[in-house]
Amino acid sequence: MKIGKFQIYTGKGKGKTTAALGLCFRALGQDLKVKIFQLRKSQVCGEHIQAKRIGLDISQCPVGRSGEPCVSPCPLIIEAMEMFEKDAPDILVIDEMMEAIRVKCVSIDEAVELVKAKPEGTELIMTGRNVPQELLDLADLITSMEPIKHYYKDGVPAREGIEY
Repeated sequence: MKIGKFQIYTGKGKGKTTAALGLCFRALGQDLKVKIFQLRKSQVCGEHIQAKRIGLDISQCPVGRSGEPCVSPCPLIIEAMEMFEKDAPDILVIDEMMEAIRVKCVSIDEAVELVKAKPEGTELIMTGRNVPQELLDLADLITSMEPIKHYYKDGVPAREGIEY
């Protein structure tokens, strides 16, 4: 890609990760190099099974949401920075970046540094609720998923193949 932008998918609604994965699926169809880092997630879900089948590279946080303290600095953020210096992907997704910032696994300064280090030809996507103003100011595109109606309120639990 000639020009890569910085996108944020945020909001209290469902679909942030799904939107990022959809963009990755589209990029793979155009033979772009795609990498996904999932912070604060360690559960294997449907997307991981299919990603393996189609060669979509997803790395997950080893701690996930276990309650164990995060390693600082975050090894996935270090790996992203190294990728930017050596062999940057066309698309890099940092899923749940905002949650990692909230629980102090990643500092706002580290997140800003990652955005500023992004090579011109890399599209960077971050997901999560409650985006710090510093990242909002740097973003080229911000999409907010807002719930209008949700079946969780009717007691429907997360469903395999739909929510995970």
